[in-house]
Amino acid sequence: MDRNSIIGLFLIGLILVVFNYYFLPDAPVKPATEQLSQAGDSAVTELAKPAELKESPNDSLFQAAAAANFGVFAPFSRGAEQVHSLANSKMTVRFKSKGAYPAEVELKEFTTYSKKPLLLFEKGQSEFSYSYAAAGRTVETSDLYFTLHSQSDSSISYRLVFGENSYIEHRYVLETDGYQLKHEVKRVGVNEVLASNIDYTTLRWTMNTPSQERDILDERKVLDIYYRYKNDSPDYLTITSAESEDLKNMVKWVSFKQKFFVTSLIADQQFEEGKISGGPYKNDDFVANYQAELILPIEHKAAESALMSFYFGPNHFQTLKALDLGLEKQVPLGWGIFGWVNRLFVIPIFNWLDSFNLNYGLIIFILTLVFKILLFPLTYKSYLSAAKMKVLKPEMDELKARYEAEPQKYQTEQMKLFQKAGVNPLGGCIPLLLQFPILIALFNFFPASIELRQQGFLWADDLSSYDSILDLPFTIPFYGAHVSLFTLLMTVSTILYTRMNNQMTGVSGQMKYLGYIMPLVFLPVLNSYSSALSYYYFLANMITFGQQWAVRKFIIDEDKIHRQIQENKKKPVKKSKFAQRLEDLSKAAQQQQQQRSKKK
Repeated sequence: MDRNSIIGLFLIGLILVVFNYYFLPDAPVKPATEQLSQAGDSAVTELAKPAELKESPNDSLFQAAAAANFGVFAPFSRGAEQVHSLANSKMTVRFKSKGAYPAEVELKEFTTYSKKPLLLFEKGQSEFSYSYAAAGRTVETSDLYFTLHSQSDSSISYRLVFGENSYIEHRYVLETDGYQLKHEVKRVGVNEVLASNIDYTTLRWTMNTPSQERDILDERKVLDIYYRYKNDSPDYLTITSAESEDLKNMVKWVSFKQKFFVTSLIADQQFEEGKISGGPYKNDDFVANYQAELILPIEHKAAESALMSFYFGPNHFQTLKALDLGLEKQVPLGWGIFGWVNRLFVIPIFNWLDSFNLNYGLIIFILTLVFKILLFPLTYKSYLSAAKMKVLKPEMDELKARYEAEPQKYQTEQMKLFQKAGVNPLGGCIPLLLQFPILIALFNFFPASIELRQQGFLWADDLSSYDSILDLPFTIPFYGAHVSLFTLLMTVSTILYTRMNNQMTGVSGQMKYLGYIMPLVFLPVLNSYSSALSYYYFLANMITFGQQWAVRKFIIDEDKIHRQIQENKKKPVKKSKFAQRLEDLSKAAQQQQQQRSKKK
């Protein structure tokens, strides 16, 4: 290239720089609530790659273009990217000098389902950036090359140095034995660098999560972004489809939750406001995309800093609860009474059994046995009530035949029979209802327990996922492409239990068949659920069979119950308020029916 060509290119570049600087509109930093677009397809695509300046043969042209794009930050717009690491017994965190943020996190105590190192995210899958306004431009720190300032075994810091005692620093400190990484962003002597009319910086955090479990579709069923306001309880946004939500002031923390792992950002004080969004990926490259934008104040002091910390680790109840931040609410233990049953009873018993280093299949068996023993007094009352109803069934059938044309009269006579016999028709239902909270609590507990992750038992290689004895070459709608043996055993045992219960209670009509329909309805649902859950239900059924056999064989004597009922009939009936109310309602209904018959 001759001299005139070089001069011409230089003049063209200079003209473009001047035009861009004086005539194009400024791009001020926007608040997070304006800047993050509504979650849609853009929320589930790959991370946007910032445009990098290509170095020109003429370095002056490159410098001019850098000045146009980055202003006073132009000296940091190019460089050689370096990677540095901090590690403890729990994890390894790798940092990029470009952007000065964690680019990869490996958890040492865990592996993926395919036995590869478990990375919460790796280079190119996450971005953490601050935006600054300077000279009419918005600059992202993720586009800038920082210089390593200091590093030790537990800490590392990077700086953008503008001059003597003028810099922006990103500092990280890894705790000795845990999952927390402390972070400080420090600004010293930069009042002449940053725009004086902008009093905040926007922290942008984006993460794409790779698949870590057996079934990526199962992982996508439990995607959430949790958050907590400073003086409030945690809340969450479900992102099983593309969603977004504005966060009001005083945000304490934001957390990207996967099935068994979470990545949380916790403010030392608070974030002013923000916005979260995300959604599942449409292909199998990643499970989901998470995005958060959070506002931090800039007070334009000579020196100021903001403190926060990351939590990179398991979604484990005790581990998160120990942080005393409400992060344990991310473990889906169930709402209301079901969650309290898990927290107060199931988890303490499970952890106590776990302390003996038993196989988890054996732990679940013992846990089932413990609950069955604790609930036996209620179960016995249910059996006793069922036996009484069976003894009374011939008399109830006789009443039904006698008053077949008079339903109201049949109900009245039936109530009289129950009162004389001293039988409560709801006696078998109430104990079962009292057991219901435990049943639902365990339905939530087993699929959410990271302790069961990749733990094998019998033919199941992962109790947190489904067991498969046969992988099908096709997918059955609503059932799946595999056959879970624990689910089949649970279904068959439930049908047998229903048959035995029907024989014991003498139930007839539609109720006789309802018990057969329910296990068939749950068969396709539980086929892809945690095998620990189906195993528990199977064990519960088998123990119930044993209890029923023992009670009927050694405790309940139907002949004795029949004699007792006949003795009760001879005694004067003392009506309860509830029975009297039922009788009054029945009489009132009969009178209304008689009056309508007379009018006809």
